[in-house]
Amino acid sequence: MGRGFWGGVAGILLAVLMGAAGVQAEAPPVAYVGLKYSLVRQGLDKDYVFKTFADPRNQFLPDVVRKIAFLRKEPHDIYKKFLSPAVVAQGRAYMDAHRDTLCRAEAKYGVAPEVIVGILTVESGLGSNTGKYPVFNVFASLAVMDSPEIIREVGLNASPDRLKKKAAWGRRELAIFLKYCAAHHQDPFSLSGSWAGAMGYCQFLPSSLDRCGVSASGKGQVDLFTHDDAIFSIACYLKKSGFKRNDRATWRRAVYSYNHSDAYVDTILTLANWY
Repeated sequence: MGRGFWGGVAGILLAVLMGAAGVQAEAPPVAYVGLKYSLVRQGLDKDYVFKTFADPRNQFLPDVVRKIAFLRKEPHDIYKKFLSPAVVAQGRAYMDAHRDTLCRAEAKYGVAPEVIVGILTVESGLGSNTGKYPVFNVFASLAVMDSPEIIREVGLNASPDRLKKKAAWGRRELAIFLKYCAAHHQDPFSLSGSWAGAMGYCQFLPSSLDRCGVSASGKGQVDLFTHDDAIFSIACYLKKSGFKRNDRATWRRAVYSYNHSDAYVDTILTLANWY
């Protein structure tokens, strides 16, 4: 019996095994070929890039692409759940539990602790909900959302300008993320976050982590999935965004830079007042 027979047997066995495991063998988008070479041209090691894309954990996320393509302005209603006595009680308890870290962050960056806790409340429920989407998969998917293949297969009818803008953003964040992971010997698939690619208790994008990620101890790698590093990183971000402790007008501008949503800012500042 020739190779064709045994190859067929092997294919059948592989299909059976993958089916038993509930795994679907789905080819990655053709657009990933160009994306890989684009990342290499930006200075990333070719072997590293190709190995990462060849990892079986690499998965294209059409639902994430659709969400970003058709994302609209946030209504105030989505934040109502945070403006309750129960949430405020949790925030005050959190401030008591982490008062030492919050005070150290305030002393270093001049950022009000109650604003930091407000952000942590809304972003991740004070660290209880950080998301389950692999950050690499999110930004790799978004990076090709303007390609004809993806537009056709995902059924995107958003404006071409929007798709190009969001894809360019995805490519920038992906490149920053991979460079960060390579520099810190971090498995790119070990970090998960929201469907928008935000990670950790503070829900930082890769660019925010790269620019404002801070180790509270001043030692070792930044871990946004710890309270201390998340607190210090938020304080650093707000400081760089112009936050001044004694100038309330700067609070709104700094929080708005964190999330360009008036509804978000109103919620954070309301919680800060109540804390």
